[in-house]
Amino acid sequence: MDSNLTDFVIETIEDISMFDYKDLECIKRVIRKAIDVYNLKSYEELEETQSGVIRFLYIHSMMEENILSKIVEITRNSEIELDIEGVYEGHVIRDY
Repeated sequence: MDSNLTDFVIETIEDISMFDYKDLECIKRVIRKAIDVYNLKSYEELEETQSGVIRFLYIHSMMEENILSKIVEITRNSEIELDIEGVYEGHVIRDY
């Protein structure tokens, strides 16, 4: 880890064209990149349902959940409280 979480989020947001901190899909892109960059064991899975395709987030540990929630907080500039559960609209499975 060459940078802290704030630097990571700022750099990632700059790389995403048309980033909107209110758009949950934009925030999910930041989360996916964090999982990859920080080699987390948490992962996303797509599941097709009658109402469409839903992204589920499988969280490996409490530590990883805290990291991902902190990334969400930084991404939103702490303007509106939102955690990882809110970003995935309740589609979070904890594997710990």
